[in-house]
Amino acid sequence: MNAALCKNYFCNVYSEVSSVYNEPSSVQFTINDISYEVPKFLPVDTKLNSFIRDVAKLKGTKAMCLEGGCGSCIVAVSIKNSNIISVNSCLIPVIMCDGWKITTIEGLGSKKTGYHTLQATLAEMNGSQCGFCSAGWVMNMYSLMQNGKITMKEVENSFAGNICRCTGYRPILDAFKSFASDALPQASRQIQDIEDMYKVHSCGNCSKKLCKGNCKNIEIVHKSSFARTLKLTLNESRVFYKVLEVNEIFNIFEEHPNASYIINGGNTAHGVYRTKKVEVYIDINDVEDLHKIVKEDRVLTLGANVTISVAKSTFEKFMSEKGFSYLKQMSEHIDLVATVPIRNIGTIAGNLIIKSQHPEFPSDLFLIFETAGAKVHVLNTPASKTIISLMDFLPLEMKKKLIYSIEFPAMSDEYCYKTYKIMPRAQNSHAIINAGFLFKLDKTGKILEKPNMIFGGVNPDFLHALKTETFLVGKDLFYNGDLKEALKILYSELEPDHVLPDPKPEYRKLLATCLFYKFALNLSPKVSSRFQSGSTMLSRELSSGKQEFDTDRNTWPLNEPITKVEAIHQTSGEAEYLNDIAIKHDEVFCAFTLADSLGEIETIDSDEAMNIDGVVAFYCAKDIPGKNAFLIGQNQYTVIFEDEVVFAEKEVVYVGQPYGLIVAETQAIALHAASLVKIVYSSGPKRKPILTVRDVLDRNDQTRINRIRQIPAKKPAGDNIKYEIKGSYECGSQYHFSMETQTCVCVPVEDGMDIYSSTQWMDLIQSSVAKVLNVPMNSLNLRTRRLGGSYGAKISRAAMTACACALACHKLNRPARLVMTIEDNMRAVGKRTPCLMNYDLAVDENGKIQQMDLTYYGNQGSSFNETYAIFLTGHVYNCYDPSTWTWTMNDVKTDLASNTWCRAPGSTEGTATIEHIMERIARVTKKDPLEVRMANMNEDDKASLIPMIEELKKTSNYDERLFNVNKYNTDNRWKKKGISLVPMKFPLLVFGLQHALVSIYARDGTVSVSTAGIEMGQGLHTKLAQIAAYTLGIDMKMVSVKPSINWTSPNSYLTGSSITSDTAGYATLRACKILLERLKPIKDMLGGNPSWQELVMTAHLKSVDMCASFMFNGNQDEVKTYPVYGVAVSEVEIDVLTGQHLIHRVDILADSGTSLNPKVDIGQVEGAFVMGIGYWTSEELIYDPNTGALTNYRTWNYKVPGAKDIPVDFQVSLRRNAPNPLGVLGSKTTGEPPMCLSCSIPIAIRQAINSARLDAGNTDIWYQLDNGLTTEKIFMSCMTNVQHLEL
Repeated sequence: MNAALCKNYFCNVYSEVSSVYNEPSSVQFTINDISYEVPKFLPVDTKLNSFIRDVAKLKGTKAMCLEGGCGSCIVAVSIKNSNIISVNSCLIPVIMCDGWKITTIEGLGSKKTGYHTLQATLAEMNGSQCGFCSAGWVMNMYSLMQNGKITMKEVENSFAGNICRCTGYRPILDAFKSFASDALPQASRQIQDIEDMYKVHSCGNCSKKLCKGNCKNIEIVHKSSFARTLKLTLNESRVFYKVLEVNEIFNIFEEHPNASYIINGGNTAHGVYRTKKVEVYIDINDVEDLHKIVKEDRVLTLGANVTISVAKSTFEKFMSEKGFSYLKQMSEHIDLVATVPIRNIGTIAGNLIIKSQHPEFPSDLFLIFETAGAKVHVLNTPASKTIISLMDFLPLEMKKKLIYSIEFPAMSDEYCYKTYKIMPRAQNSHAIINAGFLFKLDKTGKILEKPNMIFGGVNPDFLHALKTETFLVGKDLFYNGDLKEALKILYSELEPDHVLPDPKPEYRKLLATCLFYKFALNLSPKVSSRFQSGSTMLSRELSSGKQEFDTDRNTWPLNEPITKVEAIHQTSGEAEYLNDIAIKHDEVFCAFTLADSLGEIETIDSDEAMNIDGVVAFYCAKDIPGKNAFLIGQNQYTVIFEDEVVFAEKEVVYVGQPYGLIVAETQAIALHAASLVKIVYSSGPKRKPILTVRDVLDRNDQTRINRIRQIPAKKPAGDNIKYEIKGSYECGSQYHFSMETQTCVCVPVEDGMDIYSSTQWMDLIQSSVAKVLNVPMNSLNLRTRRLGGSYGAKISRAAMTACACALACHKLNRPARLVMTIEDNMRAVGKRTPCLMNYDLAVDENGKIQQMDLTYYGNQGSSFNETYAIFLTGHVYNCYDPSTWTWTMNDVKTDLASNTWCRAPGSTEGTATIEHIMERIARVTKKDPLEVRMANMNEDDKASLIPMIEELKKTSNYDERLFNVNKYNTDNRWKKKGISLVPMKFPLLVFGLQHALVSIYARDGTVSVSTAGIEMGQGLHTKLAQIAAYTLGIDMKMVSVKPSINWTSPNSYLTGSSITSDTAGYATLRACKILLERLKPIKDMLGGNPSWQELVMTAHLKSVDMCASFMFNGNQDEVKTYPVYGVAVSEVEIDVLTGQHLIHRVDILADSGTSLNPKVDIGQVEGAFVMGIGYWTSEELIYDPNTGALTNYRTWNYKVPGAKDIPVDFQVSLRRNAPNPLGVLGSKTTGEPPMCLSCSIPIAIRQAINSARLDAGNTDIWYQLDNGLTTEKIFMSCMTNVQHLEL
């Protein structure tokens, strides 16, 4: 921008801002230095995220959970010219943003303006796979960097609110830790190299690392940041106030004596309890009195509107002062509260109000404040203040009252203050149980006054352990007798409730007791050395990773560790996902109506919904012009045996089943209206739902059991039988948690309909929509550029969304959009198939299996479609000799959503089952588990696996670590370790049809590739570009892989099962070879060595066809089924007193053949393994046994692994010198096999539990321990009881 233009531009901005400031009639702010005004017609509950995406049209900021739990919505803001902070734009009402300076991912950098260092570094260091979450990660890191130096530890600790399902977090953390003040020198050099590669530039006023390229210009457009009052009458006659003084708040109360109101601080409560519309909104964020922090000699006072982040930093500031050392513990506890973006905007008063309004809420702030004896200052009027305890505050009627401040007292050195929080994962979770203890002790341990013992998560009415507090006065905390009696009293007075999906009462009761015991251990000088481990929580060091692989520069770009071609577009927010597609006009938005009960449908009542302004239509089964089915058995697709309806018509077969579709002018109206539609059920008794395999077997309902296959043993049973073993193993379900939920956009066009579906299988979408609409397939044009993750969720289930969206488009002849919320997605869509495996076997004295009968039951949900049984056989066999095994596979039908493919379907469960059996054989025979595995391994697989096992044992230092683990367990009672070594053979079944179309453009020689293979983060497009460039002998930059479209790739098979790099890669290879054959005569004519551009232009002038296609056929072509090998060593530690676990180290040796792209393949290994960690530990789906409803269907209560749940030390190597003769150019797949290796985690945890049970006096050789190993299951399996708790 030249000076004259710059002057005119900013003069105009000044003029605009000045007029706004003189007449404050609207909410104004800037986004990326552009001024925006909030229209008064905008709904009052519109969030900043919606404004950014739908009004400002900046699509880099994503939306998924809409409750601050995933991080895809994070933006950077400066409020009143304060420090830049990260916030969740999905939580913040846009009317609260007056005067804010907002920066989105587009404001950092772009292809046009130049990329920001963070964007480039995250891309280059392999920190983006599907890319949907990447912008949120960048913006959080950007905000952290703006406010001074930050250490690697601080970086790693600051991303609790950012979820990535793809990468396994390690490369993201490595990328961002490179910017830390204590990063190694080579990290800085690497950043410099990346900046040069991506031509990152600065504007001269700041370093490249922090540069945005516009610096001081921001202030000119930001005059609205001056504090000001506002009164606005908004949509639906709702009134919004922004106030500067406390008395103004009370004036509003008087002006609206009977109105419902909400006082807005950070609005983060919306992430827990959905905020309902009220009549009056009061923004108090600019009331200076409520932000005051006053430190006096014996009191620290924080204003009510101090944010949780500011409270934390304040505690750190004053914790070294006399009487306030306990503030250090408060700060450490706050670090476990929510996430950095939520703490940045959420206030201490807001958190306390949630606790006041919802007694069941396990507020950490209430607990740590009440433990310390903090007082609340409540204003009844501007001139009348009440100072009360937090306990007295809870029942206080707060209508037309205001929390003014919180005061914290000084404490003498005699006071011991400690708090605890136990969560289902390391960060960003509400407490299962939290506890706070304040004891005044003399030097001998005598308790000098009534202590504070406070617990959250027990029941809404239980806070203080009053009986235990009373008993302990005058007692000796360091005397075993007094302590044991106190523990007994505490255990007896704890009476937890049970509201699903909370853990069971017996766990929470004993856990709370153990936390008091842990507190006592922490203080007592008399603790035995074996018990000392119980005094502390598990301690996590700074994580690290190591990746090793070979690469042959002579074959590059093949085998080259190239960054994904889409990575920079993803990290800069420029990559387009389906919900980013802009429709110019007349668009409608759709939302499913979901059933809340099983039963026969008498009628559907949509009257209330249809009376809402903005609702366009309601459709149900009777409105479908064709067949009411999104999956059709007669269409002859593999493993789709029966119809599944789009909308429930006569009967609801699972809770959460769609029975209709609301169509409205906005997404918000559609979702609200959908909640008002109701089913009227036929009268009669409600049957109890059948939810599990055991439910079906207990009822012996043969109509719900489908025998899939039986494979007899190939050899007679061996006769050297020493031990007989009989048992079962259950594997649970798992939600895919793709960051992009099920999404579809449909647009009517002259020849039919354009469909943009988040699908892994275009042909299925095309055929299903055609049947539903009763239109020819060639009238449907499908296009998919990329998916924001899938993991199998969008193979068949995307058809349900596409058919419903297409129906709305077809009926209205208007563009339609259907984006499922995470709640609807989790309730309506099937998940990983849970299963039960029964086994009956006999072994010899060495553990060699002489005979085994295996029986599998898969919980398919409401249909028998998509059986896992077809994949199970080879994976249950794994690398072992199955010649004497008999194998029976059954599916059962239950009252769940029809389950579907999920990453490594059947293979994960099959591998885990046989490894579970190997562990059991080892326990029974008293053999080393590795010896048992070797005794059963078949000869063919030994050739590959024995060298891999020996290599990994050496590089992981396995033998020494095994010795150290055993010694550690001998020396420690309350912390235990386990280490496992698991081998794997993954027989990849290659099948299906896959097209590739390769085109050469004559005038510049560039090449495009198009296949039906869908890019969803696995690096498919990058590998296809590498194959094409290598085969054609050109620079990879000349190759562009295009979005998938159905008119060039008809009838193609799905992208999934880890085969598409093989099938689409082979098709691309063959199409390129066809082109080379056509070009050969021209090449010879030009002397045999022309330039590429000369060759193709000459060929064009000679009328050579430079567009070639090839269809891979799994029955005919050279790529065949092949084995993928792997070995993993995993070491874990558990806290016996809490059930928490820590993964200290994982070493993986993965078999990728001659990797097409080692960088991509390493990422696939890490991501798959971490998804497996979630499956085996925290990701438990909990259904109500009385209704069949899923009870944890949000980020609030379904917990995938976070950045601090991954292995502390994560080492991955690719197998060397092992090309694959059956794969594409010697390669092997990597997307799914590593997930099978993740069963090494529960095996290691079991070994740790074994030691704890032995210490508890249990001598059972075996015990049932099915997936998943949650904190609750680990704790209860250790068999700890109150009698064991002593000094």
